[in-house]
Amino acid sequence: MSFTSLHFYVFLLAILALLSVIDSNRQKKAILLLASYWFYMSWDWRFGGLLLLMTVVNFYCGRQIRFSAQPKLWLSLSLVFSLGVLGLFKYFNFFLDNLSSIAALLGMASHINILQILLPVGISFYTFQALSYTIDIYRRELEPVNALADFALFVSFFPQLVAGPIVRASYFLPQLTQMQRATAVEQRDGVLLIIRGLIKKVLLADVLALHLVDPAFANYQQQSSWLLILGLIGYSFQVYLDFSAYTDIARGCARLLGYQLPVNFNRPYLADTISNFWQRWHISMSSFFRDYLYYGLGGSKKGNVYVNLLITFVAIGVWHGAGWNFVLYGLCHGLLVALERWLREKGWLVQQTGWRWALAVGRTFMLVCLLRVMFRAEDLQQAGGYLLAIWQNTAVPFQLTAVGATALLLAVLLHGIAPRYLEQWQLRLYNWPLLVKAPALLVLLYGLIVFASAEAPFIYFQF
Repeated sequence: MSFTSLHFYVFLLAILALLSVIDSNRQKKAILLLASYWFYMSWDWRFGGLLLLMTVVNFYCGRQIRFSAQPKLWLSLSLVFSLGVLGLFKYFNFFLDNLSSIAALLGMASHINILQILLPVGISFYTFQALSYTIDIYRRELEPVNALADFALFVSFFPQLVAGPIVRASYFLPQLTQMQRATAVEQRDGVLLIIRGLIKKVLLADVLALHLVDPAFANYQQQSSWLLILGLIGYSFQVYLDFSAYTDIARGCARLLGYQLPVNFNRPYLADTISNFWQRWHISMSSFFRDYLYYGLGGSKKGNVYVNLLITFVAIGVWHGAGWNFVLYGLCHGLLVALERWLREKGWLVQQTGWRWALAVGRTFMLVCLLRVMFRAEDLQQAGGYLLAIWQNTAVPFQLTAVGATALLLAVLLHGIAPRYLEQWQLRLYNWPLLVKAPALLVLLYGLIVFASAEAPFIYFQF
């Protein structure tokens, strides 16, 4: 049940209608819990059992961490179980494939069979959410909840279940303690967030994919160098618009239901360093790795800070997918962040203003785009072939459709506009007379849903 399907909005309206006649917080949470499992099992009914198992194990481990005499044992159990399940579904075949390759290099016959394992959608996201609960309890930063149903709703809350943002227990669980109803302002903001997300996804991200990115990567050997460069830039904007669109819709739905989800992006392509990029990009994920892995390794206070950075960024790369291209993607970003830290300590990297800032932003953006090839390519061979084609295909005629060029230009302009101007335009739209505004919003929403392509799922579903 995709956010771009009519079925989802019928589902959402049915929930909102049912909740409008409910006065009990307990009943509201029960309805949302059932709806969340229905939503998740609409992808595959078998996913529900895995989600329930992840919930029950971590709920019980959380209580044992707080009240037993061996908290470290129960935290270890939570980590081993949760990361073990994630590893089985997401990385086990990658491990078997590499084991088979090593055996072949050694001249040994390999009879290892790749398992046909269906990757549960969103497993990386709800695994990390569940772990934030047990780790925070172990650190004495959170008290365990008494009701399994509350924890189950936190793990499975359908707006952000499939592709985030990654919501921490300390952020969301307090919102479940009392009845939450959306105010008129929150309802307005929720609707506008949903429409903004659909515009990003349907009119920009999917159009960029169809008219620029997919043609560039599908036939890169015959494309011109300039088109391949624009393909990387286009993909950078596609993945940003696609993922931030999901986040906008998730936050909008949550707001309509009376809850808040964290902001996940802050115009990342205006970052002036790679370090700053990761402070702006997928904030809920990057901050999770910072707080739970980087600081857990010792951060800048214990061990070697550069080794800690490299481990953290390789983990970020691997979190995105099981492949050596993702390992290298994380390693390259880790090396760049480590280099920036070293330059900053030497006093050679300082905050820039004016045209120097603009140059720093341009440099950072081109580095991010260049490294995106490993994010988009299926493997290292395709990534290398794409970069080699950029170098070799300078004599190939340059061809770009008007639709692709327009979508890319609009994406750049949308990203560069200050948020306050977008908010002002949204407010003007919402201040239209009700008889004009309501039909206009309904027509726009329906048109976006109908125009959406069923063959263009959100990119981060695969993670």
